[in-house]
Amino acid sequence: MLAALHGLQVHLAEVERHIESALASSELKVSELIAQLGPFHGKMLRPALVMLVAETLGTAGDTHHRLGAALEMIHTATLIHDDLIDDSDTRRGRQTAHVRFGNTTSVLLGDYFYTHAFNLIADLNEPALMKRLTVTTNIMCRGELHQQCAARDVDLSESEYNRIIYAKTAALTELAGEMGAVEGTPEQRRAAAAYGRACGMAFQIADDCLDFSGDPKKVGKTLSTDIERGRLTLPILRLLASSDHGQGSRAELEARLLSVSSPEDVSAVRRMVIDGGGVAAALSTARAYATEAQGQLEGLPAGPERQRLWDLAEFIVARDF
Repeated sequence: MLAALHGLQVHLAEVERHIESALASSELKVSELIAQLGPFHGKMLRPALVMLVAETLGTAGDTHHRLGAALEMIHTATLIHDDLIDDSDTRRGRQTAHVRFGNTTSVLLGDYFYTHAFNLIADLNEPALMKRLTVTTNIMCRGELHQQCAARDVDLSESEYNRIIYAKTAALTELAGEMGAVEGTPEQRRAAAAYGRACGMAFQIADDCLDFSGDPKKVGKTLSTDIERGRLTLPILRLLASSDHGQGSRAELEARLLSVSSPEDVSAVRRMVIDGGGVAAALSTARAYATEAQGQLEGLPAGPERQRLWDLAEFIVARDF
């Protein structure tokens, strides 16, 4: 990813500045809590996407920095809440917020990030941008709820899985692409949004694969939570589909998936999915989405900036496997 982000350091530093300013509080105890949280945000993928698209179309400016900061704050809020839901111990090699501060504080902290992200966009006095952010955040919440309701549903279809991951992940990267092209033509905004959507789909599928085959030290977070929570992600769905064609009994697979209750059970399911080709099959789909994203770049001006977007799509499906 470093090659794709080359030259963005100044822009990302401005994003960081906006995040710090937005989260600043006159209440000492709140300020201390934010300081203790430290650099908890993600890999800055979403603001990087905003900046890369903006640079491809011209120059990234303060509006793009604010948009990138708001998207990263929304993303960080979801990480804080997701780690609590999953009871994850680590994120980016650090203890998660709920482990450090407790469940109640963690929930409120995620809410704090959400509301301040909205304030940051409201300051732009652009109702259309504010509407897009609130609609996308609602879609993300719907996706998380959908995922919870679909837990341990062995009849989950790939189509429904795709709807879940679009809502919980790809909707925000779609918005990042669109916001990067906020000063472009309608056609460029559509192309950038489609690029972001396909990248988001690739990212989430790759992330679901990492839950099975990743190295926790490299990935930087607690793994196997999908198995423990009964989430039927694409690697599992592909394994179940193959069992309908002579690769073992589907009934046996379903029974094993529905009875996970110990670390030994988790390890057995991980091995089964990897050895049965579920991870490899899902990764193939992630790479297809990355290729789709690269195809959308035809709608943006050619040049070294567009090449970095091409490289970013490559990175998404090549990380830490």
